[in-house]
Amino acid sequence: MDFRKSITYSKVIILLIFVFTSTLGYNQEKTDSNLDSAKVVVSTPDSEQIAIQDTIDQKRENSPLDIGQDRGLYIVADEGKLQMRILGSVRFSAFYDSKNLLSKNSFSTFDIPTGAANIYISNYYNSLGFSRIGFEITRKISDQDIFIRIESDFAGPNYNYRIRHAYGKYGNFLIGQTWSLLTNVSSLPSTVDPTGADGSINIRTPQMRYSKNISEKLRGSVALEYSLPDLIMHDSIDMTFLQTIPNVTARIRGIGKLGSMQLSGIIAPITGINPDGNKNTSFGYGVSLSGTFEMHQNNQLLFQATYGNSIAHFLNPFRNNGQDMAYDPATSKFSGLDVVGGFLSYGHIWPKDISSYLSVGIASITNRNFQPGSDFDFSYSISGNAFWKIVEGLRIGLECIYGERFDIDGSRGSASRIWALFYYDF
Repeated sequence: MDFRKSITYSKVIILLIFVFTSTLGYNQEKTDSNLDSAKVVVSTPDSEQIAIQDTIDQKRENSPLDIGQDRGLYIVADEGKLQMRILGSVRFSAFYDSKNLLSKNSFSTFDIPTGAANIYISNYYNSLGFSRIGFEITRKISDQDIFIRIESDFAGPNYNYRIRHAYGKYGNFLIGQTWSLLTNVSSLPSTVDPTGADGSINIRTPQMRYSKNISEKLRGSVALEYSLPDLIMHDSIDMTFLQTIPNVTARIRGIGKLGSMQLSGIIAPITGINPDGNKNTSFGYGVSLSGTFEMHQNNQLLFQATYGNSIAHFLNPFRNNGQDMAYDPATSKFSGLDVVGGFLSYGHIWPKDISSYLSVGIASITNRNFQPGSDFDFSYSISGNAFWKIVEGLRIGLECIYGERFDIDGSRGSASRIWALFYYDF
């Protein structure tokens, strides 16, 4: 995200705060002139004065390391019809690498050097870029709520300010940026690495979504989403790739006594335009199955499995590595690449407010015969962690990760990382 975009996003948040505080001021004037009119109340989450106790369960999908619903400062106005929740988190991340991997915001097996380049280069790094600030606003209108959520951190490109979530929801409709329908946050384990295991999907996209309850335990959603195709453009290629048609995504999610299950799919158009202005559109596609299985007390299994063509940028570790399609110099054409990814994770809650997850993930690409031998073939990762809740809002996480990458020609490389995360949600 460049500096101008950062300024634009900052203005949006400032404008939102201005509009809301103006509303509060208006309500306060009403209070001064009429004792029976609206009042402004500032409260903590456990206060009985909060008219709308919380909006998280119904209005947002809660990922494992999201700020807890027992955190934040509430401002309630207009006799409980208007509520603003201010929340944030200070997060200090530090790790030690056995190899100097390019990505500092994730452990990416795609970045692992292979063959003779896979040499031991120890590396220490720390960052506060995962620190977050957010606002949630709920406005009651008749029997429905208008819900707005804005959340940001500082883990964007070049460690710049970025928007994580920015959307509004009314009834069954949602417009803005949040989790793609391919993402199932309920099936993601708690991990210090924000991208999780190899083969996992945890991507946020701008979208227009409609959701509806099919039955008491079944809910369906469809959306038009936006995500740019991800390809490697060689110097000899004079062509522009863009998205002229939105991605079409859909999912169906069921909840039962033993856990939950989600089936989701996507159709992803990719349009190429040559210098003459001629357009050619191909269609990527994919399907993903994910879920949770609640075992005996304090134990659970989490899983995800995905297959697709030309949708590699949705999966870790392929995001931003140009693996949607490969270029054939003999035909001067791009061909979509098949991808397979998934993970299995076992979670356990220990005494003394300690929880841990052991995860194994794989990611693979079905390569074309014209690709060079040094191109990525498949990888896997293994991770184990423990999170300790010291006091309310304060947690420490420690994670050990090991991964290997294999190329088409059989070259391989390995890397490991010890990663710690200290965070306080307020």
